[in-house]
Amino acid sequence: MPKYIIAEAGPNNSVIYTDAEGKKWKFEGGSRPWRNQNPGNLVPGNVSKRNGAIGSAGGFAIFPDYETGHRALLDSLKNIHGNKDIPSLMKVYAPPKNNPTRKYIAFIRQKTGVRDNKKISDFSAAEFETLWQAIEKMEGWGKDKEGTVTEYAPKNPVTGVKKNKKGIITSYQIHGYGWVTKSEGIALARKGLVDAVVASSPKGNLFLRARPNSETWDNLENRG
Repeated sequence: MPKYIIAEAGPNNSVIYTDAEGKKWKFEGGSRPWRNQNPGNLVPGNVSKRNGAIGSAGGFAIFPDYETGHRALLDSLKNIHGNKDIPSLMKVYAPPKNNPTRKYIAFIRQKTGVRDNKKISDFSAAEFETLWQAIEKMEGWGKDKEGTVTEYAPKNPVTGVKKNKKGIITSYQIHGYGWVTKSEGIALARKGLVDAVVASSPKGNLFLRARPNSETWDNLENRG
């Protein structure tokens, strides 16, 4: 398994990890805790930082692997929330504004068997283990919540164009490649190396068009 050293939010809610060799990996699908390797859904802050977080996405910290994220959860439960009982823990950990807090409390009580006001720091080893297991399950961690991991090669954007006297594009400036001829740009796009698609005019002339989305659909003329 690669050693991830940096991570950030990627397209379509994915997470992009960079390993120690500089390769990028795309975690997509599955649950947010799985994509962030953050089984407790900890937010960025002192606990996540001191436990090796390497980025953030979706409002939550990203860890290099499950084991690191898991240790951060245990640290949080023991050293930040140790003096709380289950209800007070859940009101802070999963506040009602964004979570079904009552359901969360009932689930934790049922799993741990702790129904009184016992503080987390007074839990037995078995009770504490079922506590973190229940939190990870409630947050969305588990084998059935996994997505896919693929090597990620981001496409290079077109940053400029040159036109002839008739206003027809003759060359493209592509990040990482510099200025290339129109035919070279089309060839790179066909190889999946440019963030553009090859289109054809009514007369059959090929050109590059911006990748369509909800905001834009143009032939890159505005880059000139």
